[in-house]
Amino acid sequence: MTMSSKPGLTRRSVLGSVGAGVGAFGLAGASVVEASLLPEPERMESFDVVVVGSGMAGCAAALQASESGARVVLLEKLDENRMGGNSLLAGGSYSVPLGTSQAARDDYVADYVSYCLGRGNETIFRLMAEHIHGDLDWLGSRGVELLAAEERPPNRVATVQTAPAAFAGMPRAFRTLKGVLSEAGVALMFETKARQLIMDESGAVVGVRALGADGVADYLGRAVVIATGGYAANSQILEGYSDPNAGAMMVRGVKSATGDGHVMAQAAGAGLKGMGGLMALHVAAVDGIETAAGQPARVVPYAISINQDGRRFVDESRGYVAHGKAVLEQPGQATSLIFDQALRESVAEGVIGTFERLGRPFHQANTLEDLAELVGAPVDEFVRTVENFNAAVEDGAAPGANPPKAKLANRIETPPFYAFSPLVPGVTLTFGAVMIDADARVLEPDGRVVPGLYAAGEGAGPVFFHDYIGGGALTNCLVMGRIAGRNASA
Repeated sequence: MTMSSKPGLTRRSVLGSVGAGVGAFGLAGASVVEASLLPEPERMESFDVVVVGSGMAGCAAALQASESGARVVLLEKLDENRMGGNSLLAGGSYSVPLGTSQAARDDYVADYVSYCLGRGNETIFRLMAEHIHGDLDWLGSRGVELLAAEERPPNRVATVQTAPAAFAGMPRAFRTLKGVLSEAGVALMFETKARQLIMDESGAVVGVRALGADGVADYLGRAVVIATGGYAANSQILEGYSDPNAGAMMVRGVKSATGDGHVMAQAAGAGLKGMGGLMALHVAAVDGIETAAGQPARVVPYAISINQDGRRFVDESRGYVAHGKAVLEQPGQATSLIFDQALRESVAEGVIGTFERLGRPFHQANTLEDLAELVGAPVDEFVRTVENFNAAVEDGAAPGANPPKAKLANRIETPPFYAFSPLVPGVTLTFGAVMIDADARVLEPDGRVVPGLYAAGEGAGPVFFHDYIGGGALTNCLVMGRIAGRNASA
């Protein structure tokens, strides 16, 4: 690869290193700390757009920028077999409105606003609603196989699944995208870790200083897109921002999601938002071995969850994230998700198939007493909990149960009985993010634009708060990735 100097670039200011870690965020009111500058390399290469990160947001940004006529380089710190970041391990579903009418889009946005307790990013929700149908057509036309949309009640949202099945489609999708990007002329630089952003004398971001197999190199361009994902694998950030014990939770996603983009962007003046407390984390109760695919999210709202003391502790209909966070407070940080044959046939068959494919156990018994013994709960208390819940079910709710269940309440009464157990909490992804506007431009804390810098995906927005409706993460990555790529290339 030929390296050359970029004409007209008379001075470069390299700000902040990923090595600065959480200290660069200025915890407890401290000022931002710049890391030592990396040595200035002799090797440089000029492009139009530099994209950092190879997940769905990064791939969408790079491909869109290339198709818009830009010369693009994509930097990924992992090797090519792990291209895809957190998106590679995702279930593969994209949330879409139930139709293309304005009413359907408004319903979609309203449900996301409600799910995020009124503190989500409504601007980005509207962009998702407006663009996702067309963006999925764009993705499908480039060879990524997608299944037909399927409604996901009780929300007014449908999901489009990446073929061939949940947690199996994304690896195939990224193999396809790798070929499409290469054919489009995007330079793919694997095992190349972005370390610092480069700014010119005017304060515009004009490139990335990165460390690869051959040492430090500068990748210069008119614009940079940060698509590096979140910080779920950075225990220092989790413990500093979310909870002192958050670093002890399992990481369901990739271990490379360490907040690199957050640190680099903030060192260039970007604001960070939505970082505080457990509301900034997506937590799910999952299988302790297969933490990514071993999650019964589809079943949680319909089943009942019983802790090691044999008691319910949460309204399961609130969804699998509210459920996962509630497990954090339970004895042993573990629970058993209980359902019967009727629920197996209506909602759980696919999840059971995934557990079987992964070789992960689930429990089955002909009586509640036997099931209690299998999951290690006190038999009498376990049976009493199920029977009391059954007695409280009326018209699809259980208002008299302890705790009450607002909807999707089903009596657990048809043998055989089943349990996913034990389920333990794990961090799926993070919501705290680099601030952006509707054009994916990175913003300073006071709302001013950082020239030349764009961001998209998990680490940009912020988009969600507390929780999100399934499929929303990939929809955000695809929609905002394309917007970032389109605007960065303009």
